Amino acid sequence: MTPLLKIDSVDLTKDLAGCEGLDPNYVTRVRAQFLFVQNSALIQQIQFADAKAAALMTLIGLLALRGPIELGNEPLSVLSMVFGACSGLTVLLCMTAVFPRYPALAKRRNLAQVERWSWLGLSSGELSHDAYSNFMQTSEVSQLIHSVAMSNISVARVLQRKFQFLRLAFITTTLTLIALFVRMATVV
Repeated sequence: MTPLLKIDSVDLTKDLAGCEGLDPNYVTRVRAQFLFVQNSALIQQIQFADAKAAALMTLIGLLALRGPIELGNEPLSVLSMVFGACSGLTVLLCMTAVFPRYPALAKRRNLAQVERWSWLGLSSGELSHDAYSNFMQTSEVSQLIHSVAMSNISVARVLQRKFQFLRLAFITTTLTLIALFVRMATVV
């Protein structure tokens, strides 16, 4: 993996207007607005993923504790074991999806050199109050755009991991519901 470009290494000689002949101020506003809206959408999708995981945990918890297959009241059948294992795995996957994620300590320490948009970049310990204030007073637009873009990539990777765990949780939920329906069909 290539090392991340540091903020102070951003090429400030690039023509901000691009090739379309538009005003550089307009193009810069469009780029910044795009990144801010993208960041907001990513954060909303993370909140949506967390809400899905919480709802799925609640559903499986209710089924496991109060559902038609009451674990502990009957001898363990294969169906009861499948139901219990799938229920437990679903809850574990949902908890993993909701669990906060951030880079390892070694990466976090240098994060302020790469981006200064996320709370992780600002709280890395490598950036003092004065250094951040000075950066904001003297930063170039390209550095700010770079910072938000780098943060958006990190947020998108967190979102991808959350949805990977959610996909697995939905698969185990399907298995749980199949076991539940088979049990209900055999009881009736």
